[in-house]
Amino acid sequence: MNYISAENLTKSYGLKVLFENISFNVNEGDKIAIVAKNGSGKSTLLKILMGKEIADSGTVVINKDIQVVLFDQEIAFAPELSIEEFMMTLDSAPILALKNYHAALLSNDADKMEAAIAEMENQKAWDLENEMKQFLSQLKISDTSAKMGKLSGGEVKRVALAKLLTETRAQHTHTLLIMDEPTNHLDLESITTLNNSLVNFKGTILLASHDHEMLQTVCNRVIELTPNGVIDRDMTYDEYLSDK
Repeated sequence: MNYISAENLTKSYGLKVLFENISFNVNEGDKIAIVAKNGSGKSTLLKILMGKEIADSGTVVINKDIQVVLFDQEIAFAPELSIEEFMMTLDSAPILALKNYHAALLSNDADKMEAAIAEMENQKAWDLENEMKQFLSQLKISDTSAKMGKLSGGEVKRVALAKLLTETRAQHTHTLLIMDEPTNHLDLESITTLNNSLVNFKGTILLASHDHEMLQTVCNRVIELTPNGVIDRDMTYDEYLSDK
């Protein structure tokens, strides 16, 4: 199943050409390492694929039947939300089922409760709340009543990571996970938690990172941006380095 088709993408900033006329496809099951020299356009390419930036020329077609999840370098959040409220802003059917179940518990309405239980069963959401708490605990977040605006940069990154891991768990549809330098500001234990989760993730991944171990253990394909186009190989990161 084709997820993304990128055709003849070109992007420049002033006189600097980041990439020119590059083309590639992303298919179901791909776990792709996006590599390039610093300043060569990795983050820009991911933003173009997400529709956050516009290419100078070329086209991007994203399959309408897939769910795209982005973990960006800059984490957007409302500072007045608690950590628990931030976690529950996830946009997925299982999370909605969990919200409806909590609302039904407070309503004392038998019909609402019956519908909510059926929805929880349908979305396989019974373990979701415990898994959310487990991810937060693994990432050393204990006080879920704390306001997002009071957290340090590293704490925000870890909460956002727990939210991401919960979201990938909650998706039952075709999911594409796009990650831009996810290990920045994370300690070794948090990086290990992320790495293990990505290894076990059943979806499709586009990953830009300087973490050699993560690229090697997670990815099964490498796309390198070069001044002359892309080098695209179905192999591990270590195999790719050896091949070069």
